[in-house]
Amino acid sequence: MKKIIMTMSIIFFITSFICFTYENFSIIFTSAIDTITIYNTFIPYNLIKQYNSDNPVKKREAESEIKKICLDAIEYLNWQDYLDYIDLKIYKGNVIPNKREELIIGLNLSKDLSVVCIFIDNDQNYSFFGKIENLLPIEKIKFIEIPDKEYDFLVVYQMADERLGGFYYEKFLEIFFYNSGVFEKKLKEIVFFEEIFKDIWIDETAPENQWSKNMIKNNILFIENHTLYIAVSGIKNKYTTSNSITIPKSSDFKLIYSNSYKYKYYWNKDLLEFNRKENIVTFKNIPVFIIGDSETDYKNLCNFSKNKYKLLTTSGKIIYIDKELIDSNNNN
Repeated sequence: MKKIIMTMSIIFFITSFICFTYENFSIIFTSAIDTITIYNTFIPYNLIKQYNSDNPVKKREAESEIKKICLDAIEYLNWQDYLDYIDLKIYKGNVIPNKREELIIGLNLSKDLSVVCIFIDNDQNYSFFGKIENLLPIEKIKFIEIPDKEYDFLVVYQMADERLGGFYYEKFLEIFFYNSGVFEKKLKEIVFFEEIFKDIWIDETAPENQWSKNMIKNNILFIENHTLYIAVSGIKNKYTTSNSITIPKSSDFKLIYSNSYKYKYYWNKDLLEFNRKENIVTFKNIPVFIIGDSETDYKNLCNFSKNKYKLLTTSGKIIYIDKELIDSNNNN
C-alpha cells in the first residue's frame, strides 16, 4: 500500500511540474510573441498607381500609406504621428547595378531632417532596399549616368533655411554613388548661398553696428558623354552696411566686392572620385582629389582660408594644402 501511495505521489508531482512548466512556458512564449512587431517593408504596384491617380481622395490615402510603409521600413516609428506634416517626393531611377528602375522616395520630416528610401522592383511589388539619412529638406532628386556603369548617380538637391531667427540660407546638391553595398557621398556643391552677420561676431575690432552679407550663385551643368564632368559657373558678392542695431533690410546693403568664376569637376572612373583636375593629382606621391578651392569657397568671403585646395585622400580624409604645393608638382 505504501508503494502505491508513493508511486501516486511521484506521478502527481511529475504531472504538476509538467503542467506548471508548460503554463509558464506558454506565458513566456506568448509574451515573446506579443513583443514582436512585424513591419511592412513592401509597396504594392497598385498603391503607386493609386498615388498617381487623378482622384484626390485616393491619392491622399495612398500618400499616407506610402509614408507609413517608409517609416516602418527605416524604423522611424516616432514619426508615424506626424504623417500630415511629412512632405513626400517619389521618383523612379536606376541607382543600383540591377538594370532595373528602383522606387526612390524622399521624406521631408522637418525643416532640418530628411531621408531617402530606396525600394527595388521584385516583379510583385517594391521591396525596401536601403536608405540615405541625415539629409536636409529635399527640393528635388535627379539621376546622372555613371560612365562605364549600368546605373546612375543619385543627385539630391537640398535646402538649409535658417532665416527664421537666423541669417543663413543655402541651396546645394549632393551626389551619391552606390558602391559595395553603401550609398557613398561623392560631392557637395552650392547652388545658392546667402548669410548676414554682424562683423563684430567674427572680428572683435569691427564697428559695433556694421553688418555684412555674403552671396553666392552657381549654375551647375552635368556634361554626359563617354566621360562625365560637371561645369560650374558662378558669382560671389560681398555687401556691407553700417549704423544698424537690428538686422538690416536687403536694400540697406551696398556691394563692395564681386567676382565671377568657372571650374569643372571630372569623374575618375578608375578611382571612383570627382576631381577639379582632369588628370590624377598627387601629393607626396599619393593620389589625391581636389574637391574644393578657397578662391571659390564661401569662407573666402569672410577672409578665412585663402589660396588653399581642399583635398580628399584615398583613405577618405579631408586636408587643406597650399595650392602651390599641388600645382608645382602636377601638370594639367
